[in-house]
Amino acid sequence: MTINKRVPFFHTLRLCLSAVLAITMASPAAHAEDLVLVAADSRPTAYIVDGKPTGILVDVVTEAFRRSGHSVKIQLMPWARCLAEVRDGNVDGIFSVFRLPEREAFLAYTDNPVITQVEVFFIHADSDIRLTGNLADLSHLRAGIIRDTSYGPDIDKLVKNGTWQNITYTSSVDSLVAMLAAKRIDFAPSYRAVFLDAAKQAGTVGKIKELSPAVKSIPSYLAFNKKREYTKISAEFDKALASMKKDKSFDAIYAKYLN
Repeated sequence: MTINKRVPFFHTLRLCLSAVLAITMASPAAHAEDLVLVAADSRPTAYIVDGKPTGILVDVVTEAFRRSGHSVKIQLMPWARCLAEVRDGNVDGIFSVFRLPEREAFLAYTDNPVITQVEVFFIHADSDIRLTGNLADLSHLRAGIIRDTSYGPDIDKLVKNGTWQNITYTSSVDSLVAMLAAKRIDFAPSYRAVFLDAAKQAGTVGKIKELSPAVKSIPSYLAFNKKREYTKISAEFDKALASMKKDKSFDAIYAKYLN
């Protein structure tokens, strides 16, 4: 009787190949999954049209990741929830976000900003409020701000140390615009393009006005959570974003929404 010694060999080989295949399929590097990113729901930077995210930052971020060979899924939600989701590691990243010491603990920032936010104060059209150069002089007035939003170190300090004592918190720029138009607050620090677009959508542009000069221009970034390793992806994103700025496609996206 002849014994087929190849049977055990091929059986063993089959088991080894199956194990390798199982490990490969379970490995994140073996198949390209969409990166899941979150952003605040606000026009003209990130908002929904026909069930899909669109806007300045949505287009910029999507194109930069396309150039770097990655696909993304973008979820829009209130800003406080955006921060919570990325802090807990439920999503890969967030945009756009200021560099703040307290956020460095859970965010890994890209090097190149995706937008520079022009921060201004808005008041009711009938108001005679003036900026004196000292933001603490507004302490007796009713301020409106979006919950968990940074307005830069100067304003953040006034809020945290209680200098601005009469603050109404809200979850979105739309409700902030509505409160100002209804005179429920006296002023609101905000980002010019976002606030004006919200007022335009609400039909209340004639009820608000912008104080001059602008308070500050602040660079804002895409950032990843620190629960996983994104160093390579972050570098690829920065390289792609730089190429967009060089070939003017970055400027073209802004012009599409702001002109």
